[in-house]
Amino acid sequence: MCTSRAGAGGEPAARPTTPAWRPKTGTGPRGRVAHRTYPAAVVLMIALCATALASCGGTRAAGRNPTTSESVPAYVTAPETRQQHLVAEGARLAVADGCAACHLSSSSPRLGPNFYGFAGHRVTLTNGAVVVVDEAFIRRALTHPGAYAISGYDPRAMPAALRRLGVELPAHPRDVAALAAFVEQVGPES
Repeated sequence: MCTSRAGAGGEPAARPTTPAWRPKTGTGPRGRVAHRTYPAAVVLMIALCATALASCGGTRAAGRNPTTSESVPAYVTAPETRQQHLVAEGARLAVADGCAACHLSSSSPRLGPNFYGFAGHRVTLTNGAVVVVDEAFIRRALTHPGAYAISGYDPRAMPAALRRLGVELPAHPRDVAALAAFVEQVGPES
């Protein structure tokens, strides 16, 4: 903020200086504004902005679709595959149905196996059987969680969580398929 100070000997206060960003005005005869001068930086910024805005549309050929440009990777414009759609739906369900609270948490102690790195590994069930976590196992475990409880975790936790959430996975095979696809994607087989 500019302030004016009184000069020595009671002179009138000096006119406040104009900030650098504001145009300076000069007065001609009879107090008229003669012209405005802008600092070089302001003129340069205006020119750069005008150039940038003018090039926004680019120079594409008539009838050419901008989404098929060589600069856009194919995976961005390619239609979503069925598997990608299932993985995305499974991710949505894992969050919406509360699976993430127990299976994607980094907290300890864990309430259930973490989905990260889960697929493709061997696990021991509470009945002593050793199984590989694959899509078939994930689907069976989701539809009958009590029968496929993994050692080291409370076998009652998953059925209780499903009851509490009001989720009936056996009645929704598409949701089971989506969750299985998501678990496999998050924990790729190694």
